Amino acid sequence: MAGRGPSDTTTRRLSRTQTTGNLTRTQTMVNLSESAIDSEVVPSSLSEIAGILRVANEIENDSPRVAYLCRFYAFEKAHRLDPTSTGRGVRQFKTALLQRLERVLVVLSQNFS
Repeated sequence: MAGRGPSDTTTRRLSRTQTTGNLTRTQTMVNLSESAIDSEVVPSSLSEIAGILRVANEIENDSPRVAYLCRFYAFEKAHRLDPTSTGRGVRQFKTALLQRLERVLVVLSQNFS
């Protein structure tokens, strides 16, 4: 295509990395497993679980085991909604959520054993 130089490609790449809050979409997906999984980063095809994750985040300080169970239920529901993870961002989201569940389970088992 005529007129498409490196600056056009860079511009297109930057326009895809639109800002959402303080993080860009790219940063959000990269840091998803490091930060709190919240209802703002749920893929649109899994929007039904956003409320469950919102509750988990709200009660985490007061009741970490209940928050864990909420996230576990959200993961199960996400898997029922999209079992093959074909939706956009679903595989990454489910992987990050599962990794967080595994990390939290280790901490909870150490704290409550």
